[in-house]
Amino acid sequence: MRQALDDHGTLDRKTRTAILLTTAAADECAYTVALNATIAQQAGWDERETLALRTAPAADPKLASLLAVAGQSARNRGRVEEATWQSARVAGWTDAELAEAFGFVGLAQYVDSFINFAETEPDGLFADAAADAQSGDRAATSTTLTHLLIVEDQDRTRAFYEQVLGASVVRERDPVILHFHNSWIVANVGGLPTDDKPQVTMAPPSDPNSASSALNVRVADARATYEEWRARGGHFLTPPVERGGEIRCYLRDPDGHLIEVGEILPARPSPR
Repeated sequence: MRQALDDHGTLDRKTRTAILLTTAAADECAYTVALNATIAQQAGWDERETLALRTAPAADPKLASLLAVAGQSARNRGRVEEATWQSARVAGWTDAELAEAFGFVGLAQYVDSFINFAETEPDGLFADAAADAQSGDRAATSTTLTHLLIVEDQDRTRAFYEQVLGASVVRERDPVILHFHNSWIVANVGGLPTDDKPQVTMAPPSDPNSASSALNVRVADARATYEEWRARGGHFLTPPVERGGEIRCYLRDPDGHLIEVGEILPARPSPR
């Protein structure tokens, strides 16, 4: 398989190493995380970038869309959500390049599975890097941006995001934790000021028609997402509207938190 990928593949070395590192992190294989982090640095990634690639989307949106496909494939036994797949295609990846990425995921998982089964101990060059992968610099490797929602009813919120938006429930309550595509949503009830946030009262939106922030969900097809979520019980303010270079529509969760659904349209050619 590796020979075929080398002979016929078109992905550059940096992209290949990013796929291998993303897959190793998904497989929780400390040895190959360390190995691929070292190879990635040799391919041109710096140390901070190799740390970020394990837990967060790449800084380059196009590469991030490809690694989202690779990560989902590794975690879900080859299954990739349609929105994730289409986002990669919209970003500019061809079917041939996506198939090549799947080849590297499969190759990496074969190696990761064997090493995890054999409990291979890192040595020499990779020993320190593997130790970092297992315990690590938490500030660098385990930093994740999540969206905190203050809600009236945790069960109602959990049901909405799971049943309407399709989020996966990680924790049932106190707080509710949901995994949604490449991000996380935390939902908890409000409360009075505490010693770590004096003078701050946490409460759901008092006026749903006034918003200072919103969840922003980028999708490959806003109209299809609108129909899908509406069929599941989502109540949108309007149908999708084309505005400038995007199509977008809005809905609210049960507490009035605003959610934007947006699709970026391909650039129109300039008139000659």
